[in-house]
Amino acid sequence: MDYNIPHKELVTLLQSAEKELLSSKIFKFERTKLWRQQTIPDYPGVYCLYEKKGRKYELLYVGESGSLRERMSDICRTVNHTFRRQIAKKRFNVAIISKRTQPNTEQMLDNFFDTKLYISFIRVNFGRTEIEAFLAEKYKDIILNAKTKRKLKLVLTDSA
Repeated sequence: MDYNIPHKELVTLLQSAEKELLSSKIFKFERTKLWRQQTIPDYPGVYCLYEKKGRKYELLYVGESGSLRERMSDICRTVNHTFRRQIAKKRFNVAIISKRTQPNTEQMLDNFFDTKLYISFIRVNFGRTEIEAFLAEKYKDIILNAKTKRKLKLVLTDSA
C-alpha cells in the first residue's frame, strides 16, 4: 500500500484544514471545569488561541491534542503548558525559571486568560501534527509557539 500523498494534494489538504480552523466559531476561553465540559469536546483536534483586541482577534498560538478538553485544562497551568509561559515572557516581560512563577505573575496570567483569551478548534483524527506544523511555520512571525520545539519538521517541496 502506497501512503505517499502528492505534494499538491498535501498542500490542498493542509490549506483546507487551515481555512476550516480559522473560520470556525471562536469561543471566549474560561478557566473552569464546567466551561471545558460544556464547550470543549473530548476528541482529538487542532486549536488556535487568540487575543481579542477591540473587535479583532489576533492569532497567538496554534496547537494540537489527542484530547482538546484535557489540553484546555493543561493550558491553565503554567507548569504544564508553554503557551502560558510564553505569555508571561512576551506580554509581561517575566521569565519563568524551572516552570515556576511568583503569585503576582499567576494573577497577571489569570487576568489575561479571563479578559483577552479566545479559542477556536476543529476535530482532526489523523494528521494533527502536520496541520499544527504547517500553521506554525506559516504564522511563525506572529504566533507565540516555541520555534525550537516542533514535533514535526514539515517540508513541503515540489519533489513529492
